[in-house]
Amino acid sequence: QRPPSLSAGMDSAPLLRALAALADDNVSFFGRSGTESGRRFAAAFAALREHGRRLEPALRHFALLCHLFDLDESTPGNGYRSLLQTARCCLAHAVHRSRYVAANRRSLFFRAGHNAAELEAYGDALAQLRALLCLAQKLLARNRPGCLFPPEEEEEEGCGVSELLLREYSTMRNGCFYGRCLGFQFAPSIRPVLQTIAIGLVSFGENYKQHQLGLGVAAGSLFTSGKFALDPELRGAEFERLTQNLDVHFWKSFWNLTESQLLASVASMAASPVGVCRVLAVPPEPLQLPLAADPSVTVTICPPVAHSGPGPVHMRLLCYHLREGQ
Repeated sequence: QRPPSLSAGMDSAPLLRALAALADDNVSFFGRSGTESGRRFAAAFAALREHGRRLEPALRHFALLCHLFDLDESTPGNGYRSLLQTARCCLAHAVHRSRYVAANRRSLFFRAGHNAAELEAYGDALAQLRALLCLAQKLLARNRPGCLFPPEEEEEEGCGVSELLLREYSTMRNGCFYGRCLGFQFAPSIRPVLQTIAIGLVSFGENYKQHQLGLGVAAGSLFTSGKFALDPELRGAEFERLTQNLDVHFWKSFWNLTESQLLASVASMAASPVGVCRVLAVPPEPLQLPLAADPSVTVTICPPVAHSGPGPVHMRLLCYHLREGQ
């Protein structure tokens, strides 16, 4: 009997077979062209074929095991399953682009440079996903059977798998996930939003490193955002640099842009006003919740504690219409 993970649509074999067949066909076609563009396509498809071949054992391994870490049968979700699904999404996009190239490569309006860059980007993404799957396999091998997290005693001694994962992750190149492949694992409707945020972030970061302050950074970001919108590779490289080198003050400055009076005024003019916009603070008080099995017995849920100790959780209540009871 097949495990639940495979029966739930986690079998990657059809995608891998399709990718291998399309890669072979395109390598054969472009390998005969003798042009620089043809050699670029042939190299990109050869890389996709190799990544697919190397990914197959790891994907099959996790497809057989990821259901063991679900909360229960009706809640199929854990980190291994998410990583497996992300790899499958990337494979699906690579297959889609390969089919498009195979169907339109003889067309007069075929955009060779654009399609070659797309294939190379997904090849880079698959390479990094291969590395992530290798790290996940190391984590799985070091943990106790059936345990999602590493042993606490190893982590306390500083020789645990978390230290190993952080060291190896720091050597990875994640810029490919913020360039042409940005948001490939999400629905198409949300990708423009993610692209807008990424372009705004890297534009803001370029002016932030010049020690500008306040509205000067925001204004400069507006003028430099065009090059990051037109050059996905540059955007991905800059995003990787920002995430690795800039401190928490940069992130606070960026996310606080929406709280400035100028941007709030622009938003109020460009967008429809909401009926409810209220800032709330949830105090750091423990909650007493009854057990589902025995409502007469309660369990105490402690408030979340960060490095600075217990503190209120600030949030904003937004609603388009003001309804009764709000």
